[in-house]
Amino acid sequence: MAVVPTVQSDFQVEAAWTPAEIAELGESVSRAPSVHNSRPWTLTLHHRTAVLRENPAPLMNHDPQGRDRRISVGAALMNLVLGVRGLGWSAQVEVGATSDLVSAVVHAANPAELSPREAAWARAIPQRHSHREPFTGRPVSEPLREKIWDAASGTRCGGRWINSDAEAVAVARMLGSAANAFHANSDYTRELTGWVTPEGRRLQTESGGLRGLAAVGLTAMTTHLPDEHRLARLLREESVLLVGTRGDRAADHVRAGRAVERAWLEATSTGLSVSMMTQPLHLPEIRTGLAERLGTSMIPQVIMRFGYAAES
Repeated sequence: MAVVPTVQSDFQVEAAWTPAEIAELGESVSRAPSVHNSRPWTLTLHHRTAVLRENPAPLMNHDPQGRDRRISVGAALMNLVLGVRGLGWSAQVEVGATSDLVSAVVHAANPAELSPREAAWARAIPQRHSHREPFTGRPVSEPLREKIWDAASGTRCGGRWINSDAEAVAVARMLGSAANAFHANSDYTRELTGWVTPEGRRLQTESGGLRGLAAVGLTAMTTHLPDEHRLARLLREESVLLVGTRGDRAADHVRAGRAVERAWLEATSTGLSVSMMTQPLHLPEIRTGLAERLGTSMIPQVIMRFGYAAES
C-alpha cells in the first residue's frame, strides 16, 4: 500500500519548512550510510511533512533483492527523524511500500524537545564514517558494548554480539565461504567495473586493497582474502555485532537500517570507529547458517564492526 501524507492539524497546513530547515534536513539525510554510497532515495518536503522514497539502484548483481537499498533508506530515515527532532518537533513515522519500493512519511506533529541521547546521536551525524581498515588492539569495554546493543534494539529488530571462540570460528568459516563465492563471481565484478561513477571507480580500487574482516565484506576478483584462522582471530579481537530482524519484508529491512544507524551514531558519539558489511548475507545459506550457529531467531541483515582506529 502506498503511503499518503496526511495533515494532522490546521496549524501544519499553515506552517511550512523554512529554507534553513530544508537545508538542515537534507544535510542530515545525505550523511546516512548507503550501499556503495549510492544514496538510493528521494527526499520531498512540504508543509510539516517529510517523505523519503526508495529509488531503484543500478547494482542488480550486488543487491538482487533490494535488501541493501531498503537498509540504506532505513538509515536515512533515522537521520531524518533526528533532523526533525533537532528542529524541535516530535516525529511520527509511517512506512509503506508500493511497486516493491518503500516510502516513509515523517510528520512533524507537535513541538517537542530532543532527549539527551537523541542530541548525542544528532551531533554524531557529521562525524559518522566507514572505517574499513583494521582496528587497534584496544578492546571495546562492556559498558560501551551494552550501549551499542541497546541502541540497535527496537521493534522486531536487535543485535547479537559474536562472543565465544567457537562462535568466532564458525562465523569465520561462513564468511570465508561467502568471500570465495564472490571472489569467483565474474558478473559481480563486471558490474562494479561497469559502474563508471567516481564512487564506482573508488570501490574498484578499494576492494582490492582491503585487509582483515573488511576484505570479506567487500570482495571482488582482486581482493586478497585472509584465511579462516586470521578471520577467527579478528572476530575474537574486534567487537562484531550481527543486526537482525524478526521478519524479512521491506519494512523489516527499513527497521534494520534504522537500528544500524542508531548503533553507529551511539558508537561514533563515544569515539569508536565503525564499518558494516552486507555482501556475505546476500547468500541465503550464509544467513541461515549464521542464525543457526549463533542460536538466534532473528534473520541476519547486517554485520557491524566496532573498534578504535589507529591515530594518524
